[in-house]
Amino acid sequence: MVRSVKSLAMAALMVLAVFCGRAAAEDYSLMQYLNIQYARSGSFNPEGTEVIYVSNITGVPQIWRQSAFGGYQVQVTFDTNGVSGGWWSPSDVNLMVVSAAVGGNERTQLYLTNPYGGAWNRVSADDKAIYSFGAWSTDGSRFAYSTNSRNKTDFDVYEYTPAVAQSFLLYQGTGQNSAVEYSPDHRYLLIVCETSAANTDLLLFDRESHKTRQLTKHDGDELYANPQWDSDGKGFYLLCDKGRDFTGLAYWPLDSAGFRWVETPDADIEQFDVSRNGAYLAWTVNDNGYSRFHFRNLTKEKSVDVGPNRTPEGVISGMRFSNDSRMMIFTFGSGNRNSDLWVYESLENRLHQLTFSASGGIPQSAFRAPELVQFESFDGKKIPALWYTPEGAKGKMPVIVSIHGGPEGQARPMLSGLFQYYLSRGYAILEPNVRGSTGYGKSYLAADNISHRMEAVQDVEYAARWLKARKDVDGKKLVIFGGSYGGFMVLSSLTTYPDTWSAGVSIVGIANFVTFLQNTGAYRRALREVEYGSLARDSSFLVDISPITHVDKIKAPLFLIQGANDPRVPKGEADQMAAAIKARGGVVQYLLFEDEGHGLTKTRNRIIAYSQVADFLDKYVTKK
Repeated sequence: MVRSVKSLAMAALMVLAVFCGRAAAEDYSLMQYLNIQYARSGSFNPEGTEVIYVSNITGVPQIWRQSAFGGYQVQVTFDTNGVSGGWWSPSDVNLMVVSAAVGGNERTQLYLTNPYGGAWNRVSADDKAIYSFGAWSTDGSRFAYSTNSRNKTDFDVYEYTPAVAQSFLLYQGTGQNSAVEYSPDHRYLLIVCETSAANTDLLLFDRESHKTRQLTKHDGDELYANPQWDSDGKGFYLLCDKGRDFTGLAYWPLDSAGFRWVETPDADIEQFDVSRNGAYLAWTVNDNGYSRFHFRNLTKEKSVDVGPNRTPEGVISGMRFSNDSRMMIFTFGSGNRNSDLWVYESLENRLHQLTFSASGGIPQSAFRAPELVQFESFDGKKIPALWYTPEGAKGKMPVIVSIHGGPEGQARPMLSGLFQYYLSRGYAILEPNVRGSTGYGKSYLAADNISHRMEAVQDVEYAARWLKARKDVDGKKLVIFGGSYGGFMVLSSLTTYPDTWSAGVSIVGIANFVTFLQNTGAYRRALREVEYGSLARDSSFLVDISPITHVDKIKAPLFLIQGANDPRVPKGEADQMAAAIKARGGVVQYLLFEDEGHGLTKTRNRIIAYSQVADFLDKYVTKK
């Protein structure tokens, strides 16, 4: 039976009461675990004295403001649907751009407003289009953005000038074009055109000639990403994997036809930032999911040993220098601590945590960090994974095998309130980075494309075999769990290896690749066909690998969660899977959220959904 959240308003209150009451019987309630908060996506004001950032303190993501040196935090936005980002003007302390969408539909709109309070002035004009912020010019006189308003498929690049409140078309092209950064003199704008997760191009728009030049003509998959200008505008740094399996850091002089390497480790450099004065360069290397922070003084050509100032083991994202280059802000989190903003002071070589997000009243000591493990798959390939075990586990544990989305994603050691809740209930958790995951080079990334799709599903089966060989695992109590592409992996694992699993939980998962590609957002179809196969060329293959084709093989009980406004994996995928299982007399529970899209973002909805999942797993796994 499909249960709509519209009919669960009273149930939400009951859930809160029930789980608050359980806190006396258990150490901590599900409600506490799902109220673990975060702070991310920091942006400095022009003077570098304050920052704005996104936090879910209120239960939905909102923008907050705080001194860059600590102190009180002030809520800035109060949108009922929440916001997706905010970018402070580099020149006007009273101006920022806000990005927000309605009900999870991902059709983000752009607004100008005052970080200290004021009306939202809309920049975008089409409710049915997506508007993505790109970059402010260094003097704050304009900013660039991209939108698919022309045909809802291709993203064109525009420039908005606040002084005249008008947008101007800069570049019209095919595919996913994103404005990235203006040159210091504002003459040039760097644009990235994405064909797939492994194949991108750099374009250079000249504001004087109004011409756009493709810089990176190439054959095959090559990645060119995150270009950032040097201080004098004579060239730019970028991430690239040309001729390499791993992504390195390079420098491209503007008067040259190519680039030179700066750093080429045997692992992916995942991000970097250059200070505006040209003195500092910072980057992180993805080391089996963990971020390794590097910092270089370019004026002295010397790497800086941050030594005791290092963050604990975890993941760094969103690095950004202040205008005066004295500080850099980034988001840091790990498997057992909240994602929060940290500030590195470059002159003093000093690092401090800026925000301290609440953890639902649960002490950090109660959170379990993962262990890095690996197992061998059917063809001898070593599959890396994160392995979480409960505190003081005794006997044979039930295990949740969680598959990340993407498929070009990566399971990383980041705090999950849901995972920590299940750990507290005695489950162990395995997060395998099956072939096709990012972070291990482009050969590994491409290893599941099209005809190799089911090899990734085999990786999951071999994860289960690895678990069953362990003396501390109950091989008859394995749960498969995942969202989006991970949801497909749940459904495919249940149909391909039906005797392996005790239960499955699929969140916005793909059931039918044909209907998925037909109904997903037009702007995403070409990107997905590179991974999954083309409707025009591979339709019979897509039918064959679709879980709905083999639904009669499912034996395990299945829980489905879906957002009604999901533009990526439309609700028709969950609808048809639930109907097919029900028609065959199988066990399926389907929960539909009318105010969510591709996943659950609202704390209230997450409490409703995962309390029912907990009861479902109690019934069909742990108490069976």
